Amino acid sequence: MPTPETAPSAAIRTALLAEMVKIAGETGWTEQAMASAADAAKLSAQDIALGVPGGLPELVKAYFDQSKAAITDAFGAHKDFEALKIRQKVTFGVAVWLETLNKHHAASCKALDWCAVRPLGGLPMTELIWSVADTIWSGLGDMDTGFTYMSKRTILSGVVGSTLAVWRTSYGTREEWGPFLDRRIENVMTFEKWKAKLNPFAA
Repeated sequence: MPTPETAPSAAIRTALLAEMVKIAGETGWTEQAMASAADAAKLSAQDIALGVPGGLPELVKAYFDQSKAAITDAFGAHKDFEALKIRQKVTFGVAVWLETLNKHHAASCKALDWCAVRPLGGLPMTELIWSVADTIWSGLGDMDTGFTYMSKRTILSGVVGSTLAVWRTSYGTREEWGPFLDRRIENVMTFEKWKAKLNPFAA
């Protein structure tokens, strides 16, 4: 039985996104760009209805879902992952996400623009950032609940969001956003209020 990852709809989304990222960096994530990507991928209207029944908003979400899946995949592929400290694992997760977006920097920026102007629908930026933080903590097997669950993701959302801004303005140059990410993680660790209550990045 097909899984969500192997279903025909998943193959359609993958094919459509492969063409969309070639276009969206120039045009943005628009209905016209999506139609052009579908033509380039030789996908019919019926294919699109099956693969992305929600249209453009669903396609943008699928793009970011792919980027988040890369985090989980990287966790599993890292041969020494269990030997890393928690702060190193969290830093690694954020870095993987940004490196994945960097494969199509211009298209990723346009997708982020799309999210930023849709605070009441589609995929709001706050929801995207939160979901990245949740993907990282969940990928680490975080079992906390309640206040601790929320606090960990809130703190990491702040780290992800601020580092994303540097990633964008530096055109994806890791020499710029990498050290910034390290400093943000260090700031969290030395923030006494959070250390006393939670300290989710403790070694």
